Amino acid sequence: MEVTEKEQTHDIKDNNSLQNEEQKFIYDRRHPLYMIFLMRLINVTSINTFFQPDEFFQSLEPAHFRHYGYGTLTWEWKLGLRSYLYPLIFDLLYYINDLLEYLNVEVKNISFFHHIFQAFIMALSEYYLYTFIVKITKGNQNIASYGLLLSTINPFNWFLGTRTFSNSFEMQLTTIALAFWPWNGVNWSDLNKSLSLAAVCFLIRPTNGMIWACLAISFFKNHDLSTNIKFLKRAIFIGSLTLILNIIIDYHFYHELKIPIWEFMKFNAFTSLSKFYGSNSWSFHLVQSLPLILTTSLPFFIQGFFASNLKSVKVLIIANILAFSLISHKEFRFLYPLQPFFILFSSFGLNTFYIKFNKYFYPIVAVIIAFNTALSLYLTQFHEMGSIEVIEYLRTDPDVQSIGFLTPCHSTPLQSYIHNPDIPIWYLTCEPPIYLLNSTSTNIDKELESYMDESDIFYENPNLFLFHNLPPPFNKNLRTPGREYKYEWPTHLVFFEALEPILKEYLKDSPYEECKRFWNTLEHWDSRRQGDVIVYCKWPWE
Repeated sequence: MEVTEKEQTHDIKDNNSLQNEEQKFIYDRRHPLYMIFLMRLINVTSINTFFQPDEFFQSLEPAHFRHYGYGTLTWEWKLGLRSYLYPLIFDLLYYINDLLEYLNVEVKNISFFHHIFQAFIMALSEYYLYTFIVKITKGNQNIASYGLLLSTINPFNWFLGTRTFSNSFEMQLTTIALAFWPWNGVNWSDLNKSLSLAAVCFLIRPTNGMIWACLAISFFKNHDLSTNIKFLKRAIFIGSLTLILNIIIDYHFYHELKIPIWEFMKFNAFTSLSKFYGSNSWSFHLVQSLPLILTTSLPFFIQGFFASNLKSVKVLIIANILAFSLISHKEFRFLYPLQPFFILFSSFGLNTFYIKFNKYFYPIVAVIIAFNTALSLYLTQFHEMGSIEVIEYLRTDPDVQSIGFLTPCHSTPLQSYIHNPDIPIWYLTCEPPIYLLNSTSTNIDKELESYMDESDIFYENPNLFLFHNLPPPFNKNLRTPGREYKYEWPTHLVFFEALEPILKEYLKDSPYEECKRFWNTLEHWDSRRQGDVIVYCKWPWE
């Protein structure tokens, strides 16, 4: 199998000399791990914005709930759709906080060590990205250096890579696993490492299996029967062992036997319930995901993709994008595990650009770095900053006795940041119609269209929702005797500016008054999240 285009492969070596070259670059001072780690530490500490709820509610929140015994679990965890494998890392890191607390050392940010871990694993993945490109190009360190450059200046990597998303961890483990994959002859020890990491990726995000299925098919095509049988035996053994360990980990969390991968597939593949979170055009990933993930690298990717002879890798990319395009619910980060392949082809394109336009290379790269830096700073410092700053305010304000969120569900982190069991918190939920999960109805799509979650009901008629679900806000003596209300008015009420005219009128004769306002974003795709994040405060009733 030819692994790169001829004009981009220099000094092809035999397997022995190639392995020596791969070992030498590990100690190359041009690409030390600690320098990448330092950059990612700056990256992770510079993030002051909100992206999507899964950053917290599929990682930090369940880990906090399991470790400390309080917090929030979303419906996926109650049904067993999620594996505890990734949150377990944060659960274990909480023990460092426990130790420091025992030693009377104050930790201001309960998630501090989680962010350090994310910075390290991101840096490690970029270190192995270099290894991966060196291997697949048979020792071409120039192209590998371009790949490392494109990864470290990529705005989407800066924005997403060090956040606590399972997609980020999946991408990072995938990259490391690719560095151990047998691109140039089988090293069984390295293959064991690659298969182990691939198995973990699959258990964290089952869709990751599409990557390894494509690579396995390519492996089978290029090796004899005895080698393929040996490969299969190792894959089955490692996969089975990893699955058993994962079952034990999930039992630790759920206290009963759960197979989240089955529940995940049942919800996402065997029913149309995933449409509840939105349906997108088949072209979404082509016209939105790829440009966003690659940003300024997109022209280099296109050139490198079409010029390269890496047919098996091109098939892998096309197959994965096609598969994700067939799924109704689409998000940018679903393609994120393909990032090492995107960067590989982008580095080919950048290398070609250097060869053909050497005179303009450094000025163009300087402009790209400047643009990417500006975009990265905006995304991590300003875009949706209010959703994080309001939590920092609520965490540190001594007057906070209870909190309520009249916002779209999961618009901020909760106890994984606030970390206070004495503060009751309520928020609007957005659970899908779980009762349809085992339904045999042929009209599930119609039922999905008509179904409204709690957030939908609230935003359809806020005044009516408040009347039915909360007591009169003016005086506790006005509440109907014996009537149970779903929520109580908190000392601190949080909402977006889009809702301000309605709440200002509804609460005009109540003890509430605006006590804090946080700028959030210039523009938001969700009209309900437009404008500032506002906090209304009142003293609790005696």
